[in-house]
Amino acid sequence: MDRFFAILSDGVHRFEGTVNQYTGDGIMALFGAPIAHEDHAPRACYAALHLTEELRRYADELRRTRGLNFVVRIGLNSGEVVVGKIGDDLRMDYTAQGHTVGLAARMEQVAEPGRVYLAEDTATLVSGFFRLRDLGPFDIKGTRETVKVFELQGLGALRTRLDVSRARGFSKFVGRATPFLARSYFESKST
Repeated sequence: MDRFFAILSDGVHRFEGTVNQYTGDGIMALFGAPIAHEDHAPRACYAALHLTEELRRYADELRRTRGLNFVVRIGLNSGEVVVGKIGDDLRMDYTAQGHTVGLAARMEQVAEPGRVYLAEDTATLVSGFFRLRDLGPFDIKGTRETVKVFELQGLGALRTRLDVSRARGFSKFVGRATPFLARSYFESKST
């Protein structure tokens, strides 16, 4: 388990995430807190893809050397959370709480072994940067409405926000005249 947790921690830290909780058989990691990152969702996806590959290698090694099989599921969600230190003078933890955290845990629970599932809020933030497969709406415990779920499949074709904007279509300029008309307007105003 020590090596397993080391792989997880290294993968999260590589993309400037924070491991804020070790559970019995996994971790909870934050991207965008306590260090704020505008691109927290892509960082989480890069980390998930990296971890999927690293853990697949480790699982292959364990299968060859010890005859053990294991698989990992990863769940991601984005949104507002309450973060801060909780505890007292003897024990203090930095943690995140809220519906967003719970939905990320649910994404992990519904994910197929070896897969990474994203809630729609994260998928919206990373669309174009990553290849996603729409799995449709899921009934998720703790939510009133169905949640659209996506599988993270790999890197997408787009690399920058400009690429994403170009693919989506740039906004049209409004209220702008051609340079000739603008010049004529100013010339006629000055006389």
